[in-house]
Amino acid sequence: MHYRLLPAFARSSARTGLLRKPNHGMKTRPIVFSLLLATNLGLARAEWRFDAETGALYNSNLSNSDRASDVRDDWAWVSNARIGNAFQLSRDLRLNVGADVRGEVWDRFGAFNEIGTGFSSGLRYRFGLGRQAPWVLLENRFGYDRFQDTAQSGCDEVVSLRGGIGLTERIALEGGYGFENFVAPDDFYDRQEHRGNVRLIVDLTSSVQVAVGYNYREGDVISYAVPPRPDIAPFAIERENEDKFGNPLRTAYKLLGWTHAVSLSMACQLSKYATIQVDYEYAVTLHDPLRYENHLVATKIAFAY
Repeated sequence: MHYRLLPAFARSSARTGLLRKPNHGMKTRPIVFSLLLATNLGLARAEWRFDAETGALYNSNLSNSDRASDVRDDWAWVSNARIGNAFQLSRDLRLNVGADVRGEVWDRFGAFNEIGTGFSSGLRYRFGLGRQAPWVLLENRFGYDRFQDTAQSGCDEVVSLRGGIGLTERIALEGGYGFENFVAPDDFYDRQEHRGNVRLIVDLTSSVQVAVGYNYREGDVISYAVPPRPDIAPFAIERENEDKFGNPLRTAYKLLGWTHAVSLSMACQLSKYATIQVDYEYAVTLHDPLRYENHLVATKIAFAY
């Protein structure tokens, strides 16, 4: 299964159950765009922003396998860029709109190479003034992701609600909930996911920041294994003779999984516009009797202007 990098953890960034059958006929009605139509932008003050990041990602278990003989790891070069405009609607309310492009190039398993683009909008409200004032952000992104293995390509929509508060001048707490709906022409690659997270962010110095977090995800996952797997087959949808990982051919098992993950991140500001970041995440995904682990390490440099 394709794994996407978690959002950058710098505080200045405001980005980042039961499953339902994906809605192939859905007509996207982004919540925030509806609010946009009801807002008088003529009185708003606009502010353009550009940010980008690029770096290496290591996934210790790209195949999401629970048997050592089936596990395949790989490295990828991951890049994304975003341009956005922020409209200050009032002292405490801000509207963000933007467009982004992102890509991943894997070293060994090119079927997971990806390029995608999307559009997003969000409303951010701050309850007061100063760095410690609490805030909430309602955001919606709609995009299209194309994979080298074209059967995996499709439209992706994410709706999220996030919030945060400064506990002290150097310590902040953030958390949120998101729902993702991915629709592909091939039903097997449709997926829905609920996710929640909480992070504690500490400014060690004026240029060094660390964060620890917990992430919970519930949704569709695809695990690859050399058949037969009679222990998984009863509760999974099967796709046989998958060659994404070479020989021997594997069976892809699509199933509902629950993931618990802990993360540790560090960012060091190099200049006014550049930051270097190192992220680590350990994740365990469960659906009895299936249990597999992922170690993800990312090193990247981020630019903001």
